[in-house]
Amino acid sequence: MSSEGNVEERKKLFEEIFKDREPFHWRTSISYKTVNKIVAKGYDTTELVEKGYGFMDVLFLIFQGRLPKPNEAKMLDYLLGAFCEHAISPSAAAARIVASGRPLINAAFAAGIMTFGMAHGPGWSHAEIMTEYLNRAEKEGKTLKEMAEILVKEHLEAKKPIMGIHQPQHVHGDPRAYAVIRKAFELGVAGKYVQFQLEIIKALEKAKGKRMHPNMVGAGVSVLLDLGFSPLAAWCIGVLARGFSCAAHAVEEMERERAWRGSFKTKMADLMSLEVQDPRISYDGPPDRPVPEKYIKCPSCGASELLPEFKACPYCGQKLK
Repeated sequence: MSSEGNVEERKKLFEEIFKDREPFHWRTSISYKTVNKIVAKGYDTTELVEKGYGFMDVLFLIFQGRLPKPNEAKMLDYLLGAFCEHAISPSAAAARIVASGRPLINAAFAAGIMTFGMAHGPGWSHAEIMTEYLNRAEKEGKTLKEMAEILVKEHLEAKKPIMGIHQPQHVHGDPRAYAVIRKAFELGVAGKYVQFQLEIIKALEKAKGKRMHPNMVGAGVSVLLDLGFSPLAAWCIGVLARGFSCAAHAVEEMERERAWRGSFKTKMADLMSLEVQDPRISYDGPPDRPVPEKYIKCPSCGASELLPEFKACPYCGQKLK
């Protein structure tokens, strides 16, 4: 068959296979591009930046489909600036450890942001819980104060952690969290989520009988939800903001520190140096012990690789100990 015949045959097959459905193609409401432009939510991105719009505006746009008001953009900028860096934390440490093995740099900071989950930056879980209880408050006709008390009671009874409160290092209160909440009120963007977070703190203080403090997840996620971001979007934005920190730590690790973190030549005993791994101070497993023989040998015919549980040699019948 000629090449033209093959083309016609393939065309017929194509039409037959996809007669009831469209062939696969990406569908997105976020953006498109042509040879001459990139358009996000209807706006030419080059025109946006030429007219003075910046990163926070475009970030807001692609997640929510609208350009932020000036106070919303200021709040987002303030929040991400406050959250971006937190010194040596699980994410920064992970980025540095991976960078010490000298992979491609993106692998190192990707490892850093992958540490976010249920303990380190549990933003999505916190946002989902906040949204769930606020929806309940609306359905059950409860005030924010009443629903906060219900949330605290149910979590304490179930022995579940109440996210958004307490930071293990900032025991007198996370300075970032208080600053973010103050700024949200100052800019007029604090809404029901921020108010609910504050009511949860009050309810927990009442139940525990001691002072409680918001952490950055509690403050930041509440503000992002009040800005209109979904729980998943709020978590992504926080994680990616910290990704810049992970990248900075990974870059410094690669540019300034020795690879492997195990050299004898550094002034400080490093993370993976043998001094740190000295079994007298770092090992609490079983003591050194002899390796048992995996196989035994028949003393009569010399057959090897016999299992120790054999009572007799399968080749000559010799009894084995």
